[in-house]
Amino acid sequence: MAEPRRPPLPPKRPEDAPPPPWATDPRGLLVSGPSSVKLALTGGLASGKSTVAAVFEILGAARLDFDLFAREAVAPGGAAYGAAQEIFGPKCLLPDGTLDRAYVGRLAFKDPALRRRLEEAVHPETWRLMLLRLSEPNPRPVTVIEIPLLFEARLDPLFDRVLLTFASPDNQLRRLMFRDPKLRKSQAKRMIASQMPILEKLRRAKMVINNDGPLSRAIYQAKDLWDRLTAPPEAPPGATP
Repeated sequence: MAEPRRPPLPPKRPEDAPPPPWATDPRGLLVSGPSSVKLALTGGLASGKSTVAAVFEILGAARLDFDLFAREAVAPGGAAYGAAQEIFGPKCLLPDGTLDRAYVGRLAFKDPALRRRLEEAVHPETWRLMLLRLSEPNPRPVTVIEIPLLFEARLDPLFDRVLLTFASPDNQLRRLMFRDPKLRKSQAKRMIASQMPILEKLRRAKMVINNDGPLSRAIYQAKDLWDRLTAPPEAPPGATP
């Protein structure tokens, strides 16, 4: 099966901003080694990130989800729990004291300033929790870290392996509305448009899986990439077998 062609990329922009000050890796936990690949996986809405991550997990990868660490950060007792209440007010809590993610999501989507405040409060703790998990012993050859807003948060320079799942805006729209039948078409379009344009993400990604076709094609690409990531290093010329 031939691999789908990658769309042409826009020119590189010299004004790309560096990672935020809290995004550091002093222990080198994000650096890939010969037997331990750290792969940042990202993509637009309804582009197949979870599907690709699941394929890698079945093949033997460890799987981490940045969003789950974010939920931990805003859970009762979490480092960003109080900040979320301060930003969104008392109505953002459910009767059991947990954050009403649907309510917060609606307000954050409507108000970019609120969304930025929330990200500034949550992302540093989310990053700390992720590094804490990465510091634990892990025998798996590949660790896939799902970070939906990898490029928007300017975290991609910290990873030497970045994988983007790509789908055209039309396919994103169709899949997003299929996933949530209550979503109006205009709402779905605004959600997709609120993210970084896909061509800009393609420029930044080091590897791409084109998920515009059938599921079998995405699985094929993921398996091919897995084989390349886990292949033993080639012996230098003249080395004794």
